[in-house]
Amino acid sequence: MEKGRARKIILPKPSLEHLARLTDDIGLFQHAKFTIPLRSEGYTTDDNARALIVTTKYYARYREPEAIQLLDGYLTFLLHACNEDGTVRNFMDFDRIWRKAEPASDALGRVIWAFGELLAQPPVDIYVPLAKERIDIALSLIEKQSPRGMAYSILGLAGYLKQFPDADNVKRCMANTADLIVSRFTENSKPDWPWFENILTYDNAMLPCALFTASITLGEKKYFDAAQKICDFVLANTYTGSHFSFVGNNGWFPRGGPKAQFDQQPIEAAGTILMLNAAYQATNDKKYLVLRQKAFNWFLGENDSGIPLYDSKSKGCSDGLGAEGINLNEGAESIISFLLSRLLLEE
Repeated sequence: MEKGRARKIILPKPSLEHLARLTDDIGLFQHAKFTIPLRSEGYTTDDNARALIVTTKYYARYREPEAIQLLDGYLTFLLHACNEDGTVRNFMDFDRIWRKAEPASDALGRVIWAFGELLAQPPVDIYVPLAKERIDIALSLIEKQSPRGMAYSILGLAGYLKQFPDADNVKRCMANTADLIVSRFTENSKPDWPWFENILTYDNAMLPCALFTASITLGEKKYFDAAQKICDFVLANTYTGSHFSFVGNNGWFPRGGPKAQFDQQPIEAAGTILMLNAAYQATNDKKYLVLRQKAFNWFLGENDSGIPLYDSKSKGCSDGLGAEGINLNEGAESIISFLLSRLLLEE
């Protein structure tokens, strides 16, 4: 692991230009052809939840009217996506019809995370009862999710507790959820493969991020100990000593098999930065700040191909790093990942 201070570079100011380009009066479009929204691909609750997280953070920092306008649109989409029993719908076509046959997703976890972020730093007080109500309704569903869904939810519960620090039912839910993640890790971890399953796939860093967050919020050392082991494993398999090389989704990284070098996705950089932020908060070790900058520099060309994914002209971000260069499409997940990463550097 590299020691010393992060290299000084000129950081691009976060811009909502491309995010606004991909947004209409319904919400955030899922995909783009180059920089143009693809109406045929519709919208997802996943993306609108993450966009709400980004615009909440952006408005807390910059107080620009455009941010609150976008935030209101994403919040409206999420409220419409929520069912009365706490579950959520994820895929909506351009004709505003929800798809009936949906694949499994982590949308509920991301929605809880988004409402928690809104509770932690609400632009105006009226958002508080809206976000609180939705988390309260979904509370009993959190422990029934996949590990990643549970991890996103823990971040949302941490935001809830910043607004309502004496909410004992939320603390119990966070503890139970963190216990389930640790249990899954303990059951499946091997000495040479300290992980939850026999393959590294997507958004891996969010699992240790959630456990670091639970340890900070609840003061439980067992969550920190597990988070530290998992964080070290993630870093060992993504940081080369000079730059980050994330697990590519063209084959992932099965235990005992080769790690896919491409196609690396922006979501991995954002998750890694979230993990490193949480690790720094839990340890006060500045090595995590150095690595955080390195993870962000992946967007700016410090990667396996030496090519920037951030587009300074469109203010968008490439959808991935492939064997032959960058993906020229600039969709929702990518710009959200870039903006979230950039805003996290200021926390």
